[in-house]
Amino acid sequence: MKTLISLITMLGVAICNAGSHATLADSVSVEAGIAYSNTSTSGGLAIRDDSTSASILLGSPLSGGVASVGIDLHRADGETEADVNIAWGVPLTLFNVTLDTEVYFQKIDSSYGGWEEVGVGATYGFDWFEVGATLWHELGSNAGYGVELTASRELTTPVEGLTVSPFIAVNFADSYDAIEVGVSADYQLTDDAVVSAKLSFNDNDADGTAYSLQKDWVVGAALTYSF
Repeated sequence: MKTLISLITMLGVAICNAGSHATLADSVSVEAGIAYSNTSTSGGLAIRDDSTSASILLGSPLSGGVASVGIDLHRADGETEADVNIAWGVPLTLFNVTLDTEVYFQKIDSSYGGWEEVGVGATYGFDWFEVGATLWHELGSNAGYGVELTASRELTTPVEGLTVSPFIAVNFADSYDAIEVGVSADYQLTDDAVVSAKLSFNDNDADGTAYSLQKDWVVGAALTYSF
C-alpha cells in the first residue's frame, strides 16, 4: 500500500480509516471486512487477479496518533496470500498547516513475487479536494523506490448515506510509472456497516512482467463492519 488514503485497503481504495472505528474497548478498535476484485493492485502494479479477501484492522491511540495493524487474506488461483500493514498516523502542524502524516511497514504476498516496503507520507485537505504524497522504499537487495501522488474528492448524493469519491493516483518509481483514475462509492448500511464499490482505469509501463497493467479496468466491492 503506497498511499495514505487508508491503512487497510479494499481493491486499492480505502474501506476504513482510524477516525471511523467503533470502540471495542477504551483503547482498541476493530474493523473487519470481506471483498472481491477482478484485479488487486499496489502502487500501480498488479499483484493478483480475480480474488476474494477477508480483512481485519486493529487500531489503538499512541503518542498523539493512531497505531494500527491490518491483515488481508486473499484467495486467488486456489492459493491463500496474506498482506500485512503496520502503521502509525499522527496530525502534524507545520507553518500553521495541519497535515495527516503516516509512517508504515507493509508486506505484500503475491504469486507474482511479493515484497516488503517502508514508507512515509502526508495528506492535506483543501475545501474542495484532498491531496497526498507518499515516499516509499522496498526492502532487500535491488530494492525499488518511488513516490505516489494522490488526489480525491468526496461528494454527497441525494441518496442518504451514499457518498461518491472520484480519485487519481500516480506513481513515479525507479523502474516504472503508473496511473490509476477512478471512482469509489460508500453506502452506510447501518451505524457500523458500510458497503463499498470501485471502478478504475489502470495503466503502467511495467511491460513484460506479471505486474503489468495495460489500460485495464478494475472493479470490485466490499462489506466492512466496525465492532
